[in-house]
Amino acid sequence: MTAFQLPNTRELLKYHTRWNDQALNPYIDDLVDLWAENDVHGTLDVSIQGPMLTRFGITPDDMKSAGRIIKLEPAYRYMFRRKDIRVYRKEGRIYIDIPWQRDPVWLGDLLTSSEFESSQGLPLAIGMNIYRDSILHELTDVPHLLVGGNPSSGLDEFLEGLLLSILMHQTPDEVELYLCSSGNLGFEDYAELPYCHVITSIRNTMAMLSEISREIDRRSNILYSARCRNIFQYNERGGNMRHRVILITEYHRLFSSNKQAAMAYVLRMTEFAGPCGIHLILASSNPSCLRGLSQSFPARVCLKVSTPSDSGAILGEKGGESLPRKGSLLYLDGHDPDPQYLQCGFVTQRERRSVIEALRSNYVNIHKRSIFDEIEEDDPEGDSGFSTLRNIRTLFRR
Repeated sequence: MTAFQLPNTRELLKYHTRWNDQALNPYIDDLVDLWAENDVHGTLDVSIQGPMLTRFGITPDDMKSAGRIIKLEPAYRYMFRRKDIRVYRKEGRIYIDIPWQRDPVWLGDLLTSSEFESSQGLPLAIGMNIYRDSILHELTDVPHLLVGGNPSSGLDEFLEGLLLSILMHQTPDEVELYLCSSGNLGFEDYAELPYCHVITSIRNTMAMLSEISREIDRRSNILYSARCRNIFQYNERGGNMRHRVILITEYHRLFSSNKQAAMAYVLRMTEFAGPCGIHLILASSNPSCLRGLSQSFPARVCLKVSTPSDSGAILGEKGGESLPRKGSLLYLDGHDPDPQYLQCGFVTQRERRSVIEALRSNYVNIHKRSIFDEIEEDDPEGDSGFSTLRNIRTLFRR
């Protein structure tokens, strides 16, 4: 069998070769004149134009100048013709953020970055910051990720980007995916790939989580017997253990069906699954159900939410309710206590289909259905649940 061929990102996904920047000097001159007219003294030392945000920063010479800069916010709104300008103070400097939408960020911008292409781990494309740096999350570093946002926040598009970043970087010999969605984000197309297992019902998702719990025990015993601390040491010594990534898109549905069991499975995975090479990406469009999980997920993503309370359920602080547009997000990487403001990368349905076709071309004459098709056919009423667990269990022994 020939080696598995990963898709060529530059051929399938669109990305920027140059950005549509506009000249900032006229605005800098206007700001300097405005401050001079109002007896403001300081140094304009920041002028940055990102893909979705332009930022000016001034270091005031004294407290009176600082107060006058902030009080001039109505003048900034008139100057830039925007009502959603944000003026704030941070670390001795006063910033003016103007959410100009100059260019969209494409998923291809993130996946063609040197950071992504040179990664030796399991990188997830999170987004791009104002400096146009591609920000990745390494599952090999922080093994789990918590994601929350309103249905219209760009949550589905963000999760699609996470999934494609795995598929375009890892081969089936390295990773296996379990995609659980009973909401609007369907994974039916991905079921054509033999290493992507699609789960579309709450019953089967709970059964899969039960078996994952047993798989954690099995892998832990293997690592203990081999005197290895984690999957990386085991594979370096000649082992052959694949990473498993579980993506659950609508956790609130599990939470509503069986709160105690859902919480127990999730907390067990976050505590013990990482060293075994099992990774959980847990997402919900109802952030209130994520309350209490933030301590178990050092890495978290908050897209636009409705209230400060929802933002606090994900990040532990306010901010998510003030995000300006679809795809804007705040990201905690698990190390830095301050969240990063990013813009996620978008991908079209045509691009997604092209990637799946490129991956599927590695398989000849293979018809792949969801791993749960045969279970649902054998037990359509779900009266006992025993056959479901038995059939799922065989998947982990192959």
